[in-house]
Amino acid sequence: MKSPLIILMILVLFVFSACNNKSVEHNTALVDTVDSGEAKMTENATASETGANIRSKNEPYILLKNKEDYSDNFIQGLKELEFKKFELADSLMIIDETDTVQFAMTPKVGEIRVYTGKMGNLAIALTIKRINYTSLEYKIEMVEFGKSSHNSSGQAEIISSFFLGAESNDDEQSGESYFVTEYIDKENDCYTHIRLGDETDLVKIIKNCNGKIKDITLDNFTTLHRK
Repeated sequence: MKSPLIILMILVLFVFSACNNKSVEHNTALVDTVDSGEAKMTENATASETGANIRSKNEPYILLKNKEDYSDNFIQGLKELEFKKFELADSLMIIDETDTVQFAMTPKVGEIRVYTGKMGNLAIALTIKRINYTSLEYKIEMVEFGKSSHNSSGQAEIISSFFLGAESNDDEQSGESYFVTEYIDKENDCYTHIRLGDETDLVKIIKNCNGKIKDITLDNFTTLHRK
């Protein structure tokens, strides 16, 4: 017959073995859970990256050196164009890493210029200040001698797709054409177009909502010259 001490030692060894087995099972389950979680995280990260790639196909990637150099409307308009990437640094814009476009440098940022013109009884003075590479502030003073006058001011901007086609005006005095950058200010049915010569001191305007003064077109009013 076995002694009570031997029986007690056998019971202790049995309990210890059972606890070890449960611990191994628990650790194995924990490892499985961790592995499953890591796999799920990797799967989610991949899905997120794929989602970002899909979104990038809907609008181009835009890289700005300094956001203040361009208007919000201009940047928003770039997102609607069918290109993959725009890089903007100072006066340069790189399109899809291949084509380079330079913003007009007339006048320089911060510079103020005055242009005037007269045709018949109507005289027009235009004052502009370049505030960044895409925008300028303007003031237009119109006087029709003996009849009426009209003043207006605002901010005009180039359109985001300006690089897709060159614009030009004709100089009445020389009969020659010159390239222009067009700045537009539009609100409801009223519009102002300022067609500024890229390398000349010439400008033409297109404008309506002039009070009692006629709408101004490219054909019914002369070129304004820098004062």
